[in-house]
Parts: sequence; structure tokens; C-alpha cells
Amino acid sequence: MQTQELLIPNGNYQIQADFYMPEPITKDSSLIIMAHGLGGEKSCGLNSFAEAYAELGYNVCVFDHSGFGLSSGPVQHLVDKNSQLQDWKVVIDYIQTQFYIPKKNIILWGYSFSGAHVLTLASEHTFKAVISNFPHVDGLASLTLYPKKYLLPATMIALQDLALAKIGRVKTMPVVAKDRFAILAGEDCYDAYYRLIPDGMHWKNAVPARIVATIGLYRPTMIVHKIQCPVFVSGAELDSLIPIKATRKLAQKLKQGEYREFVCGHFDLFHSPVFDQLIAAHQHFLEKLK
Repeated sequence: MQTQELLIPNGNYQIQADFYMPEPITKDSSLIIMAHGLGGEKSCGLNSFAEAYAELGYNVCVFDHSGFGLSSGPVQHLVDKNSQLQDWKVVIDYIQTQFYIPKKNIILWGYSFSGAHVLTLASEHTFKAVISNFPHVDGLASLTLYPKKYLLPATMIALQDLALAKIGRVKTMPVVAKDRFAILAGEDCYDAYYRLIPDGMHWKNAVPARIVATIGLYRPTMIVHKIQCPVFVSGAELDSLIPIKATRKLAQKLKQGEYREFVCGHFDLFHSPVFDQLIAAHQHFLEKLK
């Protein structure tokens, strides 16, 4: 199987991606494009999914958002809906122009925060399909799970970061923390997130705090009715970050939706048995697209 490293121009910066090609590209080739969730890099479990799809015969492009991994950007580790959606559009345009793969042959794959991105993108353009795993579906609903005692202090830090951004400075918060004063504040988040970090990898557990002030306004559930392609959505019944009722509600709005629910937490898809169950469900979904 051929694997190619891509450096995709993104203004004055570049997005680094891994391109898996188990078969030659033709005008009828399909391609899965993937990216990680909030604060994650593709080396934190995502490449395992990409390799699994490649072994099934699918061409795959997995990339890191700007400022993460080897992808450069104006602000390191920035988690921002608009800038990350722009990353996706840059990668999609590059795939179209360099490999002559049209949107109708592209499958978008996201997890958590990027699960929201792929749903949002598909509401704007028609792709071959979407796979959205344990997605951020409604920021207002997710805020109900955030520890009440930390909501105001976190918001104040986020507002400080927004103010500092005007002069090119950053105020960060940890992605996860033992005391749960972090961006991801579920009871299981600290241990579960660190399980994803490969041995020997230096992962910076900090992102600009401004995401706390804006995430409540990111509500893909309000626009998914516009999606015109098949969509696979998975939900985690024991998710500490995404209310499962909100995920079920979103799934019901899809015109061509397939919904699967797993008795697990938000990060369990990277580990067996959930990983294997998801791959099997995804394979079944993908085969129906042929």
C-alpha cells in the first residue's frame, strides 16, 4: 500500500496530511477525508482508523488542523470553528484539483468537534457521504454538562483570551485536567485523553481559552436537515461531553441518516471492542454507497 505525505498550501502556512492509496486513483475513485477532535492530532488514534479503511481498499486522506501536529498556522493549537472549517475546505479543494476527485466522490469523516465540522460542510455542499462519530451536535446542550462551579471562571479566562487576541497574544486553558477545570471537563476526560497520547510524544495540554466563549453557539443540529447525502452518525450512551439525547435528536433530523449507539464513553471508539464495532458498522455503511 502506498502512503504519501502531503503538504497542502494554506495561505502563508501549510496543512500536513497523510494520504493512503491502496489502489490507483481513477476518475471514479472515492476518498475518505478525516481529522481529529478538539485538541487532538492524527497520531492520537486517528491513523488507526485511516489504516483500517485503507486495508478495506479505501483511499484515505487524514490531516491535522492548522497549528496541530506538523500543520502550521498563525496561532498554535487554536480550536476555532471557522478556522478549522476553512482547513477542511482547503484540503477538499486540494484533493479536487491535485487528484481530480470531485465532491460527489468524497466521504467526510469526523469525530467529536470535527464531527460537527463534517455535518456543517455537508449542509453547504453535497458530498458522497458523511461519517460523524460521537459528534459535537449542540453547544448549548453540551454546556449543561460542564461543571457549574467552573463555568464563570472559564468564561472569564476565555474573554481575556479574546481580548489578548487583538494584540497577538494568547491565554490558554488545559484541554483536560484532573480537577476538571479544563476545556473538556467530563469526569473521564483526563485519563481517557492521555490514553490516546502515543509513548514518547510531547503533547501540549493547552489551547487558547476563547473556545469556551464560542462553543455554545456552534449548533450543527440546527442545520443538518439541509444535508442531501447519506450520513452515518454514532452516539456514545455514556458520553460525558455530548448529551446523548441531543445526538439522538440530531439523528432524527437527517433525511438519509443511519444512527448507531454504543454503550461507551466519548473516547472509547479508539479502543476495542468499540473500535472494532465501529469499523464494522462503517464498512457496512460504505459498502451500501457503492
